[in-house]
Amino acid sequence: MSTYRSPYYSDLLLENFAHPVGAGGLTAPDVSGEAGSRRCGDLVRIDLEVRNGLVTGAGFRAYGCPAAIAGASEIVRRIQGRTVLEAARVGWAALLADLELGPERRSCVEAGVDALHQALQSLASQDVPLTPEGGARDPRGVVVGMSGGVDSAVAALRLRESGLHPIGVTFRLWSDPACGLDNACCSPEAVRDARDLAHSLGLAHFVVDLSQKFYDEVVEYFVAEYAQARTPNPCARCNAAVRIEELLELADRLGAEWGATGHYARIVQPEGTLARGEDPDKDQSYVLALVDPGLLRRMLFPLGDMTKPAVRELARERGLAVHDRPESQEICFVPDDDYRRFLRERLPETPGPIVDREGHRLGSHGGLYGFTIGQRRGLGISASQPQYVLELRPEQQTVVVGPGEAADVHRVVVGDLVLHQKSLPAQAEVQLRSSGGPTRAEVEADPAGRLILQLARPVRGVAPGQVAVLYSRQRVAAAGTIISTG
Repeated sequence: MSTYRSPYYSDLLLENFAHPVGAGGLTAPDVSGEAGSRRCGDLVRIDLEVRNGLVTGAGFRAYGCPAAIAGASEIVRRIQGRTVLEAARVGWAALLADLELGPERRSCVEAGVDALHQALQSLASQDVPLTPEGGARDPRGVVVGMSGGVDSAVAALRLRESGLHPIGVTFRLWSDPACGLDNACCSPEAVRDARDLAHSLGLAHFVVDLSQKFYDEVVEYFVAEYAQARTPNPCARCNAAVRIEELLELADRLGAEWGATGHYARIVQPEGTLARGEDPDKDQSYVLALVDPGLLRRMLFPLGDMTKPAVRELARERGLAVHDRPESQEICFVPDDDYRRFLRERLPETPGPIVDREGHRLGSHGGLYGFTIGQRRGLGISASQPQYVLELRPEQQTVVVGPGEAADVHRVVVGDLVLHQKSLPAQAEVQLRSSGGPTRAEVEADPAGRLILQLARPVRGVAPGQVAVLYSRQRVAAAGTIISTG
C-alpha cells in the first residue's frame, strides 16, 4: 500500500504540523519573542531557555495557517540543544526551501523567524555569556556591524572569504519618533534587511538594543553642544562612546577575537595604528579618531583598501541585493534630515540679535542652534555683500556676521585629546571637518595639555565643538575637540 503524499504540503511540513515540537511554549522561559504576519494574520511566540550558551529548552505558540505553525515547530526542532550561535543562523530562506513552500508563503515562516530573533535580541541585550563557559576563544572569530547597507555587507563578505569566521550584529539605536520608523537606519525593515544579508552569507546574526545608551551618550550630547553654541559631530561621538566599545564587548561574550565595520579606514600592523583609507573620497578615519586606540587594535576594516565603486561591483558580482542601494546622508537619529526642527523641539526659544563686527544690528534670530560658523545662506538679513557667521555668543544670544575673509581661521586650539602616537610631530596634516581636505599645521602643546595648531593656510567654517584630527604620513597621530579658533 503506497504512502499518501499531499499535493499541497511537503512531508516535513505535515510532520511538523501533525506532531509539532515544543507546542504550548515553556512555563518559565528565560527570554521570549513575538511576531506576526499582517498578510496572513499569523502570530508566533518563541520561548527559549538558555544555559551556558546552549538552548536547553525551546517552545512555541502559534496561531494561523499550517505553514506558520509548522515553521515555528521546525524552528524549535532546529535550535533545541544547539548553541546560541547556531540558533542565530536560522533564517526564513532555508526554512521556506526545506518546507518546500513557495515565495508567497514567506511571511508565514518569517513570523516565526522574527519571533526567534526577538528572543535572541532580548538575550543579546542582557549581560550574559552567549557561548559555553570555558570554551576556547576563536582567534578567527570576528563580530561585524551590519546596517543592511552595501558597505557592511561587503565587509562581512570579505571577512568570510579571507578565512575568518564573521558573526553579524545590528545595533538598535534611538531614532526621533517624530519622523516615524520607516526611514530610520534601525527601523524593523532595516534590521530585517541586515539579518537577511547575514543569513544569505551563512552567518549568525544578532540584534542588540542600545537605544538608551545611544540616547544618553549621543543624542543628549548633540543637543547640549548646540545649546552651548558649539557644533558637534555625532558620528565621531557614537563611534567613540557607543559603537566600537559595544561591538568588542559583544565579541568577548561570543568568544570572538575581533570586531569589524564597513568603515573606509585601515589599521596598520604591527603597531595597530589607525590610518586613512585608500580611497580619499571615502576615507572615514576622521570619524574613528576619537576611539580609544586600545580598542582600535582589535578592529578590522575590510574596505580600507577599496573604493566605493569597487565595493558596489563586488556586491553585484556576488549577488548581494543591496549592491545599488543609495547611501544615507542624514544624521541617523533624525531621518527627515531637519536637525534644526529637531533642536527647536528640544531647546527653549532664545531670540537675539544678528550684528556685524562693529555691533550694528542687522536682524534678529530665534535661536543660536539655527546657525553654524561659516554659514552664508539662510541668515535672514540683507547686506550689500555676502555675510558669513563669524561667531556665536551664547551669553548674549548674539550672532556675529561679517565678510568671508573674516571667517577664515588661522589658529585652532584642541582639547580632550586622544593620542594615537606616543610623540606628536612638530608639523602635521590636520583635518578640521568631516568633509573637506586636510591642511598643514605647526603643532605645539600648551601647559594645559591642549594642542595649538597654526594653520599653513586659512580654513573657513571651523567651529568649536568639531573634531580635529592630526595625521602623520596618513596615520592618525592625535584627535580632539576644537575649543576655540582665531
